[in-house]
Amino acid sequence: MTLDELMEVLEIENLDEFEFFEHFSALMEYPEEIEFDLFSRVLSEVDSGVLYELTDNYFEDMIQGVPDDSISLYTMLYTIRTALCEAAKEADSPAERSFYIEELFRFRTWYLFDSIVKCRRFSDGQLSKETLFEALALYRLEKLGEEKYDYDFSHALEYSIDDLEGRGDDYEYKEERDDDEDEDFDDTLIDRDNPVIDGENYDEEEENDDEDY
Repeated sequence: MTLDELMEVLEIENLDEFEFFEHFSALMEYPEEIEFDLFSRVLSEVDSGVLYELTDNYFEDMIQGVPDDSISLYTMLYTIRTALCEAAKEADSPAERSFYIEELFRFRTWYLFDSIVKCRRFSDGQLSKETLFEALALYRLEKLGEEKYDYDFSHALEYSIDDLEGRGDDYEYKEERDDDEDEDFDDTLIDRDNPVIDGENYDEEEENDDEDY
C-alpha cells in the first residue's frame, strides 16, 4: 500500500484533511495490515488537540459497546484510553507523539488481528473465536435484534498494559460530564481507585479447545 492508496481509503486528498472521527475510525478499522511507516505519516502532523479529541471519542464509542458485565475488559480499555489521550494531549513533544503512535499502532494490530474472544451463540451453543473488534461488533448487532452470544474475554485481557499504567492519572472521563453522571459512573461501573479485575472462564471442555490455538 502506498500513502496515496491509504489516503484514498481515508477519503482525504492530503494529510492536512485528517481531522474527523470518520478518518480516525477508517484508519483504525481498515481490515488489512498497514505498514507502521504509513500509519505514522498519517498521524505525525495532526494537531495535538485534534488527536486528543479523536482518540477520546473513538475509545468512548468502543467502551460504550462493551457488555455491561465485562468489567475487566472495560477497565483495561479505559487504561489504554487514558494513556493514549494523555500522550495525544502532549503530542507537541516528539517523545510523546512517538509513544502515542507506537502504542496506537500496537493496539490496532491486536484489536483487529491478534486478540481472541470466545463467543458462544445462545441459539445453538456453537462456539467461535473472534477478534475483539469482531466480538464487539457482534454485541452491537445483538442490540439490533440479531443473534445473542455469551462472550469470554479472558484471552483478550492478556494484552500488555504495563507501559501504560500510571500514565495520565489526571485524565478525566469526559470532562464535560455533570456531577450526576459522575455518580452514575461510580455506582454502575467501577471504583476508579480500586478497580476489580475478574476474568471470565469457560468450562474445562472449552479450555481444551484452546489448545488448538
